[in-house]
Amino acid sequence: MRITAWNCRGLGNSLAVRGLLDIQKQESPDILFLSERKMEWKRIERFCWILNMPNLVVKDCNGCSGGLALFWRRGVDVSVKSLSKYHIDAVVQEEDGASWRLTEIYGDPRAEEKQKTWRLLKILKNQYNKPWLCLGDFTEILFGCEKHGGQPRPPGCMERFRNALEDYGLVDLGFLGDIFTWRNHHHSAKGYIREILDRAVANLEWRNLFPLVRVVNGDPRHSNHRPLIVECGEKEPICQGWRREASLKFEAKWLDEEDCFARVEEAWAEALQSGEVEMMQIQKRILGNLWDWDKNVLGELERRISKVKKELEKCTENVFKSAKYKQGARA
Repeated sequence: MRITAWNCRGLGNSLAVRGLLDIQKQESPDILFLSERKMEWKRIERFCWILNMPNLVVKDCNGCSGGLALFWRRGVDVSVKSLSKYHIDAVVQEEDGASWRLTEIYGDPRAEEKQKTWRLLKILKNQYNKPWLCLGDFTEILFGCEKHGGQPRPPGCMERFRNALEDYGLVDLGFLGDIFTWRNHHHSAKGYIREILDRAVANLEWRNLFPLVRVVNGDPRHSNHRPLIVECGEKEPICQGWRREASLKFEAKWLDEEDCFARVEEAWAEALQSGEVEMMQIQKRILGNLWDWDKNVLGELERRISKVKKELEKCTENVFKSAKYKQGARA
């Protein structure tokens, strides 16, 4: 299964249409999500046959701005559950009977309206429980390093985005390719800005279902957004051991240890040397190494400290009893 999400910034000119056809030819997506298409649904219907993707759901434009469209191929079982100017939410049914949730996001670009996107995620999270993949243009960054040029993003905005993903169990799937998915194409170096606005996130159940997922930031076309390509990869039988390893989480307490970053770098290097290039594989190795370190090094140290504390308490208690006995003897 291959899914492509692209903020195309309008389909009303030949360059944009050429870029869309190029994506269809090179990426051959099974599901294609377009945001900011800026075209009435009656005109966009013709793209079903041009793209050879006859299934289409559209959220109409607001005047000449916005507009979402979801295309999918014959033989792909997609059932759309809800849509708004900010999202299209659907369930994908696999041939083997497995089903999972796919939500395409187009966040409000206005700073004062971004909270609507995070509230939308909360509503969607509470509707039903399934393996969940969420992707698109969130119009927000997670950390300051995800923006180059221009004014720094207010920390509160990034924190609200991070909190929303954490609260709803969504984790960034990483990427291959250029780090920045959006740029303003300003002609002067001083005004040139690049950001990571497009991303794919998923919950633990979806990552268990597709442990070999790969996300690629595609080549730039007409739009100032790069297309986001999600290659789900083959589903693997989920054994008990994999569930246990996949459920491991990073512990904040490790950041207080001096060796933490060295352990991460060491595990990352080991993964690359072993030929592991998928983000989920690398994450699995890093977390496994960190938990081994926690158990065999930090845990052993905690046990020793606990043992010393108990011995010290026992020694103090004996000293106290001895002093009390001598005081009673003098009396």
